[in-house]
Amino acid sequence: MHRFSLKYLPLKPIATGFIDVDCDPAAERLMVINRKTGALISHKKIIAGRFSSFIAKEYLFLNDLMCVMFDDNGNFNAAVTDNVEPLNINLVTFDPTNPQPYEP
Repeated sequence: MHRFSLKYLPLKPIATGFIDVDCDPAAERLMVINRKTGALISHKKIIAGRFSSFIAKEYLFLNDLMCVMFDDNGNFNAAVTDNVEPLNINLVTFDPTNPQPYEP
């Protein structure tokens, strides 16, 4: 028989990166790519004009990321943003509904 056990997050800070992008309403997908190696970091659908993704802490202080926004209908060209820096967050106290603490 399996016993249910609770796992608690440690109280010490856990550093990680977070990307939150306010996207064009016509966009359907966004890719986050390592610009030096070409490795795909994240590739998700855009929901309600927002893209949010956790990023490994190795990318926090490097300008190695770029974002590519796609319109699957083909009405608009892809949009690229280079040298993207993720937010440095504490995973223990982070609120994904309000990623920028100074925003209401």
